[in-house]
Amino acid sequence: MDVFRSSGDFDNTSIGRCVLPAGVPAGKRLVIETVTGHYYADGGVLGPAYMDANGVRYGFPWTQCGSLGHDTGDRRFYGFTHQVRLYVDGPATLQFDAYGAAGGTGQPSGGYSVTGYLEPLL
Repeated sequence: MDVFRSSGDFDNTSIGRCVLPAGVPAGKRLVIETVTGHYYADGGVLGPAYMDANGVRYGFPWTQCGSLGHDTGDRRFYGFTHQVRLYVDGPATLQFDAYGAAGGTGQPSGGYSVTGYLEPLL
């Protein structure tokens, strides 16, 4: 059993879009145990995050963790950590995005992490 960890930050093409740098190699199955996301932006609003793995989408709800309303504008913070058991057969790329996202003003920032383990695909 090989430990798997991969994380990445949002890219500039979409609020919430991120392709994780480590994918699932051919001949292996990824057993995902934890999925984590974090996000902040001024006036930003997010729908659920989803992970696409080989055409199957898994959704993860965000929790608004707070906001600052004084000289920083309307900065909003979101996050989630979900313990799961998801199976992804390789080869596969793990890509995230968010439904119904509105970035507000300024550049949104955030990212995702996935942890679990790789096992041989029988």
